[in-house]
Amino acid sequence: MQKKEKIRLIIYIIYCALMLLGLYIRPATTSASLTYWEDVAAHFNPVPFETIIYFHRLLRYNLPFSIYAQVLGNLIGNVVLFVPFGFFLVGIKEQTRRPFWKVMLYSSLIIIVIELLQMFTLCGYCDIDDLILNEAGVALGYLIRKIFSNRRS
Repeated sequence: MQKKEKIRLIIYIIYCALMLLGLYIRPATTSASLTYWEDVAAHFNPVPFETIIYFHRLLRYNLPFSIYAQVLGNLIGNVVLFVPFGFFLVGIKEQTRRPFWKVMLYSSLIIIVIELLQMFTLCGYCDIDDLILNEAGVALGYLIRKIFSNRRS
């Protein structure tokens, strides 16, 4: 493995570790009046674009800055946080580049596992919109990697 590839691998491992820490090192959000399975169901949104549209509508109102920050943090953060994932999932080694469809498939499977773990551990919400936004970030990371790769060629 070349020095560049080792550095990429180390950065990718650090990125993944920080992502997992950020996702799972927080207290579970439970309700005293609900059973575990009712809580799990309350942490699940299978309706595509429901949260995105809700947040978009919120942005039109004269709300406190903290609400705007939270909404934009959720929308933009779900994209931006997965850009490195797409950038590195292409392949650490130059010779082992993955095609776009494989990167999107692998990342979808990983993100689905992350979302389900959040739901069952009650450390977050399993939201189809998170998958959509995360995949947009992966695609953006893939595109950035392609641009950088083409510039060096």
